[in-house]
Amino acid sequence: MLERVQTEDGFGLIELLIAMVILQIALLAIVGAFGAGSAALGHAAKTTTASALADQQMELYRAMPYDAIGLDTAGAPTSGMYVADTAVCPTGQTPVCGNSGPVNNTNTSTWSCTASSGSTSVSTYFTANNINPCLAHRTVSGATSPDSRTYYVDTYVQYGTLVSGTRPSKQVTVVVRDGVTTNRLAIVVSTFDCSTGNAFNAAPC
Repeated sequence: MLERVQTEDGFGLIELLIAMVILQIALLAIVGAFGAGSAALGHAAKTTTASALADQQMELYRAMPYDAIGLDTAGAPTSGMYVADTAVCPTGQTPVCGNSGPVNNTNTSTWSCTASSGSTSVSTYFTANNINPCLAHRTVSGATSPDSRTYYVDTYVQYGTLVSGTRPSKQVTVVVRDGVTTNRLAIVVSTFDCSTGNAFNAAPC
């Protein structure tokens, strides 16, 4: 008669430790993946919001007559990331970054970014959510921010013969930066000339 050999041996201490180490490594990998995914989602959310803010700012200019497109150059920042980003703000510009105030078709600065009323005021032609498009640098935070984060909306306007052999035009560049790291999140560029839109009785192109 054959007897069945039975054993009560199970996992030893070494086998148990090896299994625990393998399980811990697997758990750490899963946690790391979740962390990376969360960071990626957060960055994507900020980029989406920044793109919306950049488009919003550019739409303000697209709704304005050509003459009124410009910046309040007296209030443009002269330090910080506004001027440090030489990709959009070339060094050695006067005024800073080569920004231009509102100029009409005859290159006479008769429009005002700061006046609240009158025929020469940009606000006569523009009002949207109390945002003045002429501000070179503004902060969006708190209740005005779509996601309660802080963003910097920086606007640059260049006026002149931007392409050799063509009539003068205006190039508007909007850059939205992270309010914490000041990293660039979104950029929108549009070029306008006097055929884009003119106020009533404005000088011809």
